[in-house]
Amino acid sequence: MGVLAPDTTYEEFCDYTQLHRGTLPAAELDELWQWRQKLLTLRVTTGRGYRKTLPPDEQHLSREERGRKTEENALAQGRSIERLPDKAYF
Repeated sequence: MGVLAPDTTYEEFCDYTQLHRGTLPAAELDELWQWRQKLLTLRVTTGRGYRKTLPPDEQHLSREERGRKTEENALAQGRSIERLPDKAYF
């Protein structure tokens, strides 16, 4: 129900839902309302805030691509890179 404002009341939600889906039993309206309340609490994290701290030429790169770029720069500077074992316990 993306067209309803987040602060919509239960009664407004019921009116809107029944306008578009027809008459529904109270139990189904309650379930839909609970589902809507759950969906309103979802937060999607895209990492946009973190990416803004990166240099402009790296903001569009994935984590893997940034790692490859760092590795390539290190090799170009003559550094040797030793990989750690998959499960390194120290």
